[in-house]
Amino acid sequence: MFHRVKSSTKSALVLATLLTAHIPAMAQVGGGGNGAGALTSTATTIRGYATSAQTIILALGVLIGLIGAIRVYSKMHNGDPDTQKAMVNWFGAALFLVAVGTVLTAFFG
Repeated sequence: MFHRVKSSTKSALVLATLLTAHIPAMAQVGGGGNGAGALTSTATTIRGYATSAQTIILALGVLIGLIGAIRVYSKMHNGDPDTQKAMVNWFGAALFLVAVGTVLTAFFG
């Protein structure tokens, strides 16, 4: 029922246990503050990245939109019966990217 555990696995488990046991003690060495300054600084930094993330999402949306438009045009031009499905998928992807951009702006802004 019990399998033999290799000694290297045992020593790795012991090391991981010892390291995780000391993490709370090491977290409080920093100076006794409640960390509000660090959280404020992190929030400001993340808000600064929101504009860049929104620009990247917009660029990805344009790229995906162009690729989808070319795909739909190709299917329409060739008379493919799946043209309507491709158009719905393309429109759904565009709506999703708009929604993600809006949510990111609301969440980080």
